[in-house]
Amino acid sequence: MSEISAKHITDVIGLLNKKADYAVLRNFEGLPDKNKSRDIDIIITLRSYRAVKDELVKLIDSTGWKIITYLHSDRLITYVCAKQSGESTELVQWDFFVNTSVWGILLMDASEFLVHKQFNGFLYYVDVECQFLDKYLYNRAVGSTFPEKYRWMREEAEKSGFVKKKVQSLFATESLQVCDQKHRPILALRAVCANLRHRPLGFLIGVVFFLWTFIRNYIRSNTGFSIGFTGPDGSGKTTVIDLMIEQLGDVFRKAHAYLHFRPTLFGNLGEVAHSAGVKKTVDRNYSDPHRGGRTGVLSSFARLFYYSIDYILGYFLRVKTVTRITRLVIFDRYYTDIICDSRRSRIYLPHKFLYWWGRIFIPSLDYNILLTADVDTILRRKNELDREGVDAINTRIDYLATKPGHYKILNTGTPEQAVANILNIIFESQHCKNLKRLGVK
Repeated sequence: MSEISAKHITDVIGLLNKKADYAVLRNFEGLPDKNKSRDIDIIITLRSYRAVKDELVKLIDSTGWKIITYLHSDRLITYVCAKQSGESTELVQWDFFVNTSVWGILLMDASEFLVHKQFNGFLYYVDVECQFLDKYLYNRAVGSTFPEKYRWMREEAEKSGFVKKKVQSLFATESLQVCDQKHRPILALRAVCANLRHRPLGFLIGVVFFLWTFIRNYIRSNTGFSIGFTGPDGSGKTTVIDLMIEQLGDVFRKAHAYLHFRPTLFGNLGEVAHSAGVKKTVDRNYSDPHRGGRTGVLSSFARLFYYSIDYILGYFLRVKTVTRITRLVIFDRYYTDIICDSRRSRIYLPHKFLYWWGRIFIPSLDYNILLTADVDTILRRKNELDREGVDAINTRIDYLATKPGHYKILNTGTPEQAVANILNIIFESQHCKNLKRLGVK
């Protein structure tokens, strides 16, 4: 971990030490200099979080860090913080848990954890019993087994009378071994009964709040974000995308979806037509994306309509399901590619018409990166297009670059420079959006 990230962690923990009733849940050894996990999990009372929220956000902002994703669910508030330093990217994810719960069913409240917190000279943390209970109760409620890598934690926790009492009161089981054998529906039902006995009103409020935040985060989808890359062959899209994912580190390396051109709910149009008996043969020479001949207006409209259905349905099934939480969707080409490169999609319609069709019917991504270079550079890198073809694509890129949410990036230097430019745009925009959502000007 760099000194920049270590300083950020020190600043945030210092604020929490002064102002909040909190404790780090796990993987705190080595902080702030070493972070063993992709995120830092903190248990905190809701009252403490609300009291410290504005000061926390102002601290992040004043030190030059950007809040690039922000999630507020029924049990968790997440900040993914980023800082661009030259061509280097720093990311730290903070997960603030106000309880351990599932579907609004309370399993363990923050106050139960914090009775057992300890201080190691730098931060507060929970003891092994609470570390175990946080994972064990949640895993059993959703039907999962306790991770084998935390066996040491379980062996320590099994000696604790507190752990045994908690499992008995919540799941009505005599021991961990008995609880291990119970099916998820039985344990979930027993947890519901325990909630109804001890906190009936709180249980109802918790379920309603869970449903409300789940639906809100799905519909608004402004927790994670989506990026589409468009540009002529030879502009360096694949290299830039791969490098960007690498720069985003552990936080997004596994927490992203990578799609090509469209969501692909439906197969290639030629394959579908062949299967339906409309076409006798299919040209599968995919190494030449511009191999197809020019199509007429009716054929172009048919293709546009077919792909539009895929974009519309696929957005809700394959994009929003990811961006509703703190994750990233990347398209190597999106609908913008139909506008810029009609030969590839064989949709020969005016680019201005295609743009307005997209504005009306096609769900937009958060960021549309128009990656290109000068004609001579592209022709040196790739020979799929001629000079006239590259000029035509660049002309349409210039047109799209004037539209909201579209950003032209010239990839004439190193890929690292292009990635830095892209991430600066995204980080700044995301930060402004999230400050507004957090009510901080």
